[in-house]
Amino acid sequence: MDKAVSNKAFPQFSENTKESHQDNAYANSLDMMRVSPCVQNRPSGITKAEIYDNGVVFTFGVSARKSVLSYTHETSLDLYKPAEATVGRLYLHIELWTDSIFRVVFSSEKEIKNPYSRLPKDARMLTAEPEKVDFTFENNTVRTKEIEIHIDSETGKITANRLDGKEYFSELKTAFKAADIYDLSLSSSGKEAACFEAVSLENDEVIYGLGERFDSLTRNGRTVDFHNKDAVGTTSRRSYINIPFYVSTKGYGLFLNSSAETDWQIATTDLNAVQFGVLEGQLDYFVIAGETPKDIIKGYCHLTGFSKLPPLWSFGLWMSRNSYTSWKVVDKIAEEVRENDIPCDVLHLDTAWFTEDWNCDLKFSEERFPNPKEHIKALNDKGFKVSLWQYNFIPPRENNSNYYEAVENGYLAKDSQGEPYQLPESKKGSWTDDVIIDFSNPEARKWYSEKIKGLMDIGASAIKTDFGEGIPEDAVYHSIDGKHFHNLYSLVYNSTVFNASSENIVWARSGTAGSQRYPLHWGGDSQCSFAALSGTLRAALSLGLSGIPFFSHDIGGFIGTPDDELYIRWAQLGLFSSHSRCHGVGDNAHREPWYFSQEALEIFRFYDKLRYSLMPYIYSQAKKCTETGLPMMRALYLEYPGDRNTRFIDDEYLFGESLLIAPVLKPLSKSKSRDIYLPKGIWHDYFTKEKIVSDGKWITREIDLKTMPIYVKDGTVLEYCSADTCLADGMGETVKTEKWQ
Repeated sequence: MDKAVSNKAFPQFSENTKESHQDNAYANSLDMMRVSPCVQNRPSGITKAEIYDNGVVFTFGVSARKSVLSYTHETSLDLYKPAEATVGRLYLHIELWTDSIFRVVFSSEKEIKNPYSRLPKDARMLTAEPEKVDFTFENNTVRTKEIEIHIDSETGKITANRLDGKEYFSELKTAFKAADIYDLSLSSSGKEAACFEAVSLENDEVIYGLGERFDSLTRNGRTVDFHNKDAVGTTSRRSYINIPFYVSTKGYGLFLNSSAETDWQIATTDLNAVQFGVLEGQLDYFVIAGETPKDIIKGYCHLTGFSKLPPLWSFGLWMSRNSYTSWKVVDKIAEEVRENDIPCDVLHLDTAWFTEDWNCDLKFSEERFPNPKEHIKALNDKGFKVSLWQYNFIPPRENNSNYYEAVENGYLAKDSQGEPYQLPESKKGSWTDDVIIDFSNPEARKWYSEKIKGLMDIGASAIKTDFGEGIPEDAVYHSIDGKHFHNLYSLVYNSTVFNASSENIVWARSGTAGSQRYPLHWGGDSQCSFAALSGTLRAALSLGLSGIPFFSHDIGGFIGTPDDELYIRWAQLGLFSSHSRCHGVGDNAHREPWYFSQEALEIFRFYDKLRYSLMPYIYSQAKKCTETGLPMMRALYLEYPGDRNTRFIDDEYLFGESLLIAPVLKPLSKSKSRDIYLPKGIWHDYFTKEKIVSDGKWITREIDLKTMPIYVKDGTVLEYCSADTCLADGMGETVKTEKWQ
């Protein structure tokens, strides 16, 4: 990374960044539990089955094996060898949570443990309670009104069928000599323990989800980096939002109820297996049956919660930059927005509204941002809501009173000596010496909530919850251990700020399972390139298949400077995302459309006004998303699961139920046409009004810079409002109704 760009764009990076640094502590811990001398303890023979209110607990004997490095001529590999068991018995719980959702808990202890019990319910991934389900148990088979789950008496293998006999879920058990599959087992080493599981993957089966994935929509054959981290771009395997939930084309979803270190191997070490491991002594997951992926996502949201509906004004355009440095700059942007006839509802103040840039004391600079309450009121009167940046760290500076309050009251993550945690010198190349707010501490949450409420009282309408993904596991936290808190931290952080805000919204970068309850999320720090634009769309579609309904991203890209063409292509996608924000790094790296060419300004204005005019459709679709768990930006597979052609399409999407969007993801110098897949049905080209009858086919659409192809599903009735309406005052009256047939 160029040093000038690094220091300007990322002040959290210090001057002594290592040229090459790789920390394998996270990557290798689960792998080490797979190999000798660790022993995999596996279920062997049911010795007891006990029925209780919502399920059955099975007691098993134990068979054991370990993988030992071996050679066959020039090939080195791990082979399984018999071993002596390290536990006396194993327990398998099958709990029924609905007629179509069951829970599997596996451990060497009979009691189910809850490592999140000291956190409030709204800070946990799992928020549902089991329903009262009528079931029968006979011949090791649990049966409800919709499914039956069979447990093999010898191996403990779990299979699940619908009542018509169709299998939708099956554990994978292996006796194969090569250690390519780690099926249901428990491994331990010293004080550490890990559990492993393998699920059968059919040859034509496709897996989706697992959160924000920039590399691919489908997960088959992909290595998954499942440790929340600063992605610094949108073209890598790194992710801000890892969600332990996937959807299978076989008709089920799987939610792993753990925030401990996890890895996933999907058709990687073995093409016939979905494998996952978790670094704790209890495996806890849910299997969700669904005839369609929509049913599966709704079942997942039943377990982890549905999204609240963000306020109407939030669906308008957000104008931002990192960072507007004074009210003088903000006022200039507000004037230019209106002068250039750009519908806009939100102005965002990023890192510079404090006394010092990045010194997050939650106080407006008296010199550059004086009289904030009056000034925000004046902006509100002009039709602008104001959003404010903050993050979950506190710089330990003499002029930051929050630091002293947090230290005095014990609101910070601590080291082993009870002092505020700071990263060791070996990692100071990645972060400054900021301290970390411990949001597992109820008093810290209360303290910080009051700070946020104070900003709301001044007039702020939204808070950007930046960061949250870089939390050390070796710190000491109030209510949870570090290994469970790393990926979970963002959920607790976002819930704290969300609940303190006066509107149903935060602007969040990081997340995990359950984060959909606290909308909305954006795609982080993308670089300015067409590859990053494509990665951003894949992330949106993957998040949508992971239960996150609302998503945005930085129009134009964050890192670097886009040319006119990239800026417009990003704006076209951004203005047909659930939420739309222009944002980039540096006070001179403008993302406001009037800083680009006249042509770019006119095209931006056209799509911005089109978005505003379609607000009755957008807002009604958003309401449905909160009821169903479905995303605004939908992979074609989600709407057309019976069409196998849709399974791998990641460059177009449904915006709500009725609009098919085909964003242009490469420059015109490479192609002046766009190949588009139209699922079976009748479609109408939004711009040319051409009617196309498709039996599921590809078409080629000629394009220019202004054109982003949009197709309307036959029978759709679109209502339009005035494109000049300020959403803070409501949508106003319908000015036009258009039926597409």
